Amino acid sequence: MNNAWRSLVPSVAVALVCLSVLFGSASTAAQSPAAGTASSRPKIGLVLSGGGARGLTHIGVLKVLEELRVPIDFIAATSMGAIVGGLSATGMSAPEMERRLADIDWTKMFSDSPPRRDLDIRRKDEDERYPIPLELGFRDGQIRFSKGAIEGGNLELYLHEITRPADDIASFDALPTPFRAIATDMVTGDEVVFDRGPLYLALRASMSVPGVFAPVEIDGQIFGDGGLVDNLPVDVMRKMGADVVIAVNIATPLMSREELSSLVGLSAQTINILTKQNVRASLALLRPGQDVLISPNLGTLTYADFTSAAKFIELGEEAARGVSPALAAYALPPDAYREYLAQRRPLPSIAEPIIAQVRVEGTERDNPAVLKAQLESQAGKPFSSAVVDADMSRLYGTGDFERVTYRLIDEKGQRDLAFDVTEKSWGPNFLRFGLNMSSDMQGETFFNLLIGHKKTWLNSLGGQWVNEIEFGEIRRYSTEWYQPIEKSQTFFGSLYGEIRREPAFIYDGDTRIAEYDVLVEQAGFNLGVNLGYWGELRLGPQYTHYRADPQVALRSSFPIAKLNEVGISLGARHDRLDDPFFAHRGLKVDAEFFRGLPSIGSDTDVTRYKVDFLQAVPLGESDLLHVAGRFGTSNRRDETQATDFNLGGFLNISGLRTDQLNGDYLEFARAVYYHKMGPLGYVGRAWYLGGSLEFGNVWQTRSDVNFGDAFKAASIFLAADTYVGPFYFAYGRTNRGESSWYIFVGRP
Repeated sequence: MNNAWRSLVPSVAVALVCLSVLFGSASTAAQSPAAGTASSRPKIGLVLSGGGARGLTHIGVLKVLEELRVPIDFIAATSMGAIVGGLSATGMSAPEMERRLADIDWTKMFSDSPPRRDLDIRRKDEDERYPIPLELGFRDGQIRFSKGAIEGGNLELYLHEITRPADDIASFDALPTPFRAIATDMVTGDEVVFDRGPLYLALRASMSVPGVFAPVEIDGQIFGDGGLVDNLPVDVMRKMGADVVIAVNIATPLMSREELSSLVGLSAQTINILTKQNVRASLALLRPGQDVLISPNLGTLTYADFTSAAKFIELGEEAARGVSPALAAYALPPDAYREYLAQRRPLPSIAEPIIAQVRVEGTERDNPAVLKAQLESQAGKPFSSAVVDADMSRLYGTGDFERVTYRLIDEKGQRDLAFDVTEKSWGPNFLRFGLNMSSDMQGETFFNLLIGHKKTWLNSLGGQWVNEIEFGEIRRYSTEWYQPIEKSQTFFGSLYGEIRREPAFIYDGDTRIAEYDVLVEQAGFNLGVNLGYWGELRLGPQYTHYRADPQVALRSSFPIAKLNEVGISLGARHDRLDDPFFAHRGLKVDAEFFRGLPSIGSDTDVTRYKVDFLQAVPLGESDLLHVAGRFGTSNRRDETQATDFNLGGFLNISGLRTDQLNGDYLEFARAVYYHKMGPLGYVGRAWYLGGSLEFGNVWQTRSDVNFGDAFKAASIFLAADTYVGPFYFAYGRTNRGESSWYIFVGRP
């Protein structure tokens, strides 16, 4: 019996140990995988895919993860996912991110220019004359193109602004949450994983969508969108050390056959196909039962729907709540989650240093001393992000640079501020294009194509040679040498000339009785003051020769007419409109004065002036009101009629023929209302329904001026803010019964 007992004891002991292990394991398994101390829980990695505007969905997912108290130990992301993930990695909460990203003016982000109000008057004039968003270069006998549809300067500036606390962090492992951003080496086609460097540059490189944003060059490498090689970087997350992967896939689905009818659609589909292939490989790396996949249903919302930020965030929350049981398995108890948050506190704001020196670096053609003279950032003053942003906008606003960044550099125990600029590789000869077309549906049709050329930095002070050729109803060539005369470019000289031929029509009531071919040859020199954002003043001598030859006339009393005017010209321009065509706010004023001087060869001692103005009045997000007027007088009758003031045509007494009225005294005012109906898709920005009320007339002599016989007119129209300029389809009618339909491309 004793022997039997002794033989049984070891077996019982082994059994007890096994039971103890078994029940202990069962007890542990019954706990949440994330429960317990920070060292005992699994490390969780968050993977965010790219997808343009669809990437805003990630904010909604992050909100739910924070609500469920799911800790995130690593983040790897691509493209728009990299922007959301990068901000989260700095310690920014999802609600704060929602506030910042949802309020972004995406129209500004997807533009290369600073706000129009912040451009100087010459750039404003260029953008109005050449609305087609195409700039070519001419260099070494070749036509050169820009690197992308959008250089992305405003986006890069914004990313730097909101990630500036991370500027001094060498490794992304030192961020509150270790982070990786994925980009593509556009030379080799290899995947590039950013784990260090300026955070904002990594985010910008990851979101360099081909054909939309120009690629980013960093240290000699050219980087494109990471979605081309790894849109859902699960493999990168594994290498970072994650035990559990939460992957959010919002990649744009393939387009239907009907959506492939345009070059834009085909280009987008090519990217979608590449993305789909690498996402499929990444999804295969996820482990069922351990990793969590979140695939929001975004319906018909596309990568371009940045105005639907609130909807994207809502759909992200909905998708994350749909898998909340799987996410809850990794949730921390409240105390443990508070400890986790304390360990990954947001990056502190950087104390603003005193700037020891300001530099502009990277120029080849431009004179850095001239550029520096125009900056507000000054040595000896504290660093100010608002001032630096304004300076970068000013540099972008010159039109010379495809990229502008800044750095704070430690130099011998002091901080220097360096603006790094990249001159446009397709310069310094730039070509731009404009288009004007109108028809009053009564046989009066005009078509003009404008080609503008500008050669920059002819000398160290920034001289420019500007030329314009116009073909069509108007045949014109103009040239100007514009020469700043000191480093701040406040004062300038301008030597200019123009040859123009255009038709002029004479009406008797509604009947056209003559057509003239008018030749204008003009030359002059101005000294001027550049008023920066506000405008400019010019004063100088001007010579003009006019000749009018009758082409068609119903009677013989229309002779050849000639006129020489030599005198002093004074011009003043002010422009603070926020858009050249569909402005929400701002004022624009053009004023001209000319005095003919017979003592230096003028045929007359004419005194002539005119003033044009337009005031944009905001009536709400979707409604605009433009109040405008034109006024002018001339005390000498010009038989060529080339110097006359004209009225007639759409929004210029709508219902009349184009320039049906002419004379020496002009009074005109109008109010135009626009209601924004919606976006325009691939061909433009928005379309409008609107109408106008107009009042005015033109008289031959001062004694004829009588507001009682002024025309009253009104119009209704459909308008579109297209990429070739404003388009109108309109109907106008006067109080005297004249009416007309109009098709118009360009400024009325």
